[in-house]
Amino acid sequence: MELRHLRYFVAVADHGGISHAAERLRIAQPAVSRQIRDLEAELGVDLLLREGRRVVLTDAGRAFSNRARAILAASTEAADEARRIDKGEAGHLRIGLLESASWAGHMPQALSRYARAYPNVRLDVRPMGSVDQIDALLADELDAAFVYRQDNLVEDTLNILSLRVDDVVLAASTGLDFDKDGPLDLDDIDGLPVVAFPRRVAPAYHDALFGALAHIGFDPLVVQEAENETTILSLVSAGVGCAFVNSANMARPPKQVQFRRVAGLSVPIEFLFVTGKTPGKLTERLRNVVADIDA
Repeated sequence: MELRHLRYFVAVADHGGISHAAERLRIAQPAVSRQIRDLEAELGVDLLLREGRRVVLTDAGRAFSNRARAILAASTEAADEARRIDKGEAGHLRIGLLESASWAGHMPQALSRYARAYPNVRLDVRPMGSVDQIDALLADELDAAFVYRQDNLVEDTLNILSLRVDDVVLAASTGLDFDKDGPLDLDDIDGLPVVAFPRRVAPAYHDALFGALAHIGFDPLVVQEAENETTILSLVSAGVGCAFVNSANMARPPKQVQFRRVAGLSVPIEFLFVTGKTPGKLTERLRNVVADIDA
């Protein structure tokens, strides 16, 4: 059964005869008759009663005509939606959002520009960590992701656009007076309690950070763990401890938190925009928007 069978049948039902339907469809009458016979043969039921040049729907024909109209309407809507999506006038994108990098730079600018350029595309923005975003992208649960490079980034199966390189800074309560400007030394931070994230959240970054701290001779006294930097900064603001956080957080400093560089401490981490290897047209347009931003 094909859509043309349904169109021909509905036309016959609407116009009360095969000849009238053929005129409206601009198709030869024998072709319409043949399609109706083929449809009835496939269904194994009579849909029409022939009364001379006039036809009448059987009970089965009336029921089938209602369903056929719904199917034709749905197919028309599907075609219209596909065209609107192709033009950027409809559809939706599932985008992973990394909160620590959402306050300034490529991510907020890209989403703002895309929303203005394609106002009818719904942006389904999902706050997630980098590792979870990459896993979701590989599982086709996201269309695009803003992430920091992690061990689970499979380069062969993903399309990767490098955006910038961030580093690590010390976040401390503003009530903590270091009595100096500029980068802090080991003596300035030695013995401070630390709020950190569990290793399972981002194993590669965790190891790099704690390795860099060991390199400058700092042995962290971890008094509290939290799974994201928003919570970590809240704990820092409350005076629970200090924390070593992504420098991207400096774009949204909490009132009770100060950010300081630490001499000799560097954990560069690459910020990326990632999609599947063959992104759809809506995703490709977002990638173009991101690539055009000079943040």
